[in-house]
Amino acid sequence: MSDNPSPDRIIEDLGGCGRFQVRMSIVVHMMKTLVTFSVTSMIIISPTPKWWCDDESKYKNISSCVQHENGTQTIVCTLESCSVNWSACNNYGYSETGTIVEEFNLVCNQDYIPSTVMTLQVAGTLAGNLLAGQISDMFGRKPPFFTSIVILIVSNLIGFLSFNWIMFAVARVLVGLGAGCFLSVQYSLLSEFSLAKWRSWIIGFPSWPIQACVFALLGWLIQDWRHIQLLCCLLGVPCLLAWFVIPESFRWYIAHDKPEKAEVIIRRIAAFNKRQLYHVGHLIEKPKSTTPSFHKYSVIDMLSSKLLIRITLLSALNWFALGLVSYGLAFEIQALSGNVYLNFFLFSLVGIPSKGIGIWLQNRLGRRLLTMVCYAIVGICGIIVGTVQSINAENRDILTNTFALIAYAIIALAWGPIQTMTIELYPTVIRNVSFGTLGVVGRVGAMVGPQLVYLNNYVTGLLYFVCGAVSFICVAGCVGLPETKDSNLSDKLGETKNVATPV
Repeated sequence: MSDNPSPDRIIEDLGGCGRFQVRMSIVVHMMKTLVTFSVTSMIIISPTPKWWCDDESKYKNISSCVQHENGTQTIVCTLESCSVNWSACNNYGYSETGTIVEEFNLVCNQDYIPSTVMTLQVAGTLAGNLLAGQISDMFGRKPPFFTSIVILIVSNLIGFLSFNWIMFAVARVLVGLGAGCFLSVQYSLLSEFSLAKWRSWIIGFPSWPIQACVFALLGWLIQDWRHIQLLCCLLGVPCLLAWFVIPESFRWYIAHDKPEKAEVIIRRIAAFNKRQLYHVGHLIEKPKSTTPSFHKYSVIDMLSSKLLIRITLLSALNWFALGLVSYGLAFEIQALSGNVYLNFFLFSLVGIPSKGIGIWLQNRLGRRLLTMVCYAIVGICGIIVGTVQSINAENRDILTNTFALIAYAIIALAWGPIQTMTIELYPTVIRNVSFGTLGVVGRVGAMVGPQLVYLNNYVTGLLYFVCGAVSFICVAGCVGLPETKDSNLSDKLGETKNVATPV
């Protein structure tokens, strides 16, 4: 390992993990609440309640379809039938209200729409990853970061006002766009103000599962999809005030040869951390690079050397699996036995200790080995559940819920080391475009996940077999990735060699 690059020495002089870094991390993770609520809302506002054809009856709830006589229960209206006496149904009754399925009658020949809307949302996230990654490396981290908040406010408002499913789908694409912009910039912004030993804590802190648990409770209390959209919209307004708290990355300024602007931010941080820096100017060294200062970095630079090509391809495999397994299992929550709010709460809850354990294990096993262990466990769980569903085993529902919960907890753990490793493998000049591009690959996997959930209704066990197979492939792929534990961040392309080489 080479000597510490200049920005890391500056962070040490600023106090390492000082008051400024703590405040900034808290503010950014609190802002993430808006993203968590907006993205995960699709899980609890789009489940399909029990329904029946209501053309020839005036049933108002599911109990109206049940007759009791001599201790026996008889269904007198056919559940989930798209026709009555071979005639297509035009009106439907529902056991529950407050979902988009009930609002827009997304059953029968429109039953594919909820999963498709989820996929469209992920497609928006994909676009956000790509755009924010490129823009933040060209123009700084702060502009796309706060643009994402504005997009989320507007998109949730459009969702609240939607009068048909097409308008709602457009709103969800915009939700994905805003979420993608935020998530692409968040970790780079935080990591560039921190030292290596704190990076796993900053990235691995379980803000998402904690916020998802809170959202599960709020969703259960509200139980109306429009009011949930309005809640997300209003939640974004105070997030805009963080503009006055979060600065541009001084590291980005240094990497783009703008030391004067970097010095202004460094002095602000020093004042807040109550540190005295007498000679900041000489600390801001311009890293040597064969790349011209006017060079505009892009996705192509992720493939500018043999090492970066290997890193990019194998990292892309990991990100694809993250998206596929995470979104597939998350959307499958609707199909699991039991109450959807309780299932969503439990699946979110297991992510909290998973993230905490992940931070501890990262600092002991390293990023790469922990990732391999996670994918191995997810692969085993996927094969078990797929087999259980295929053979219709006894206690199928209990086994499915249990192993799906374990797999979800482990994939939640895997996000930490993979995201941290991605941040540490790429230099500052292409860090965000790399994180965003790999996020795009993850969103491609996430687009496939909900569709596998839909197909799982027709090919039993398909979702879990695919998740298991992809996870085992990732175990083999991780062997070729470098270990980044305790490594400093590099700033220019020529410094990429500072990362450890694979065993």
